[in-house]
Amino acid sequence: MRKLLANPLKLLVLAVAAAALAVPAASAAPTKGKPSGPRPCHGKAKVMVVLKGTLANDPIATDTSFQLTVNHTNRWGRAFKPASPGATPLTVNVDGNTRYVKADQPSTLDALAMNDQVVVKTKMSRCDLLASANSPAALTARMVVDQTSGP
Repeated sequence: MRKLLANPLKLLVLAVAAAALAVPAASAAPTKGKPSGPRPCHGKAKVMVVLKGTLANDPIATDTSFQLTVNHTNRWGRAFKPASPGATPLTVNVDGNTRYVKADQPSTLDALAMNDQVVVKTKMSRCDLLASANSPAALTARMVVDQTSGP
């Protein structure tokens, strides 16, 4: 140890060699925590899309869709809300599995009337929503709840 302290050049060479070996070992260590970058999308995750608005048409029992002027949405429904308030209404598809509720009772499509306040619920793939944020995919309602009060 005394010889090492007596000759500072040897101490310097030893310190540089130790530092040179430590740098590659530190950079080769795996990163801890959450991975960076976009997450892979496998299409399995289904999210609930909720749209609130008013009916822009008066549907009949044989219709396969209705028009909805969207006023509010949840996080996943943002792509379906128009940027300007006077935009064209959204077409919401319905099928045989769509449930209708009016006054807390089961109902039908033809019971809905123009300017009724409704909530439309559906489930969609999170990947489909994220991939088509500018031009959203077709929306098929799972449940339509009429919130209009009165007789």
